[in-house]
Amino acid sequence: MTTNLLCTVSEDPNMFNGLHFLCRFFENKDNLKLTLLCMAAPDSQYCRWEAGSNNGKAKTLPNDLDQNWKSAQDAALRMLQGDGFKPEDISIKNSSSMICRMEDIEQEIGNEPYDAVVMGRRGLNRLKDFFGKSISHKLLASRPEIPLWLCRKPDFNRRNVLLCVDGSDSAYSMARYLGKTLVGESHKVTLCHINKIKTTDRSGSYDIFNRCEEIMAAEGFDTGLLRHIIFPSDSCRQAILDNANWGKFAVVATGATNNPRKRLLYGSITSFLFTELSGSVLLVHP
Repeated sequence: MTTNLLCTVSEDPNMFNGLHFLCRFFENKDNLKLTLLCMAAPDSQYCRWEAGSNNGKAKTLPNDLDQNWKSAQDAALRMLQGDGFKPEDISIKNSSSMICRMEDIEQEIGNEPYDAVVMGRRGLNRLKDFFGKSISHKLLASRPEIPLWLCRKPDFNRRNVLLCVDGSDSAYSMARYLGKTLVGESHKVTLCHINKIKTTDRSGSYDIFNRCEEIMAAEGFDTGLLRHIIFPSDSCRQAILDNANWGKFAVVATGATNNPRKRLLYGSITSFLFTELSGSVLLVHP
């Protein structure tokens, strides 16, 4: 089954963290279709022009304004195709689709049936600023179920996935998404359930593991690649971070725990991992 990914990329090839991750992590690239959307720097010529246009100071886009993006897209295509992506599986938004604000992604997601969004370094820097402000979290509001691959500081030599499960709907949705997305891949997936230190009853953990296995198997995932961890801790977020570092997982996947209103990065665990996780890509299912 094909997975359609919207990839926010920079006009600076040195910030292609998201694309580098896709090249290194996925072995079966025939199942992926990519759409590249440029996220321009706040001080770029394009963003300055856009701000002036919105203020009525500019009406037409200068012809030479998108040269940096054209050079970057050429570099992105060379890299992706050199690592096995087929040209017909890569779409590129033109220069008029460049975005300067995080909120602009919402409209793009509503226009196409994307399965997930992949954000590299520049997009995540902007997302951090967006999250740091006490403003309405409208990002992805039109598609609240779409997962996010947040590639902040990935170690491209890492493998395998740590899937954190707590019995919530968002955790089971993450299991379903990974089950579909990782079909044909060789990555092992470790199901991790955090138990309170004083809790000796593990039946709840086993029930969660069994349900995740059923969900992933229904999507075609090879359950022989599943592993299990029941980790005693009174701090879920620190336990997840410790396991990610000890296991050197390429990806840490989690539902938006403590997020009943499904607002991006609203939960304390997700926002903590977004800030502290290094080496692993954070995969979030709102």
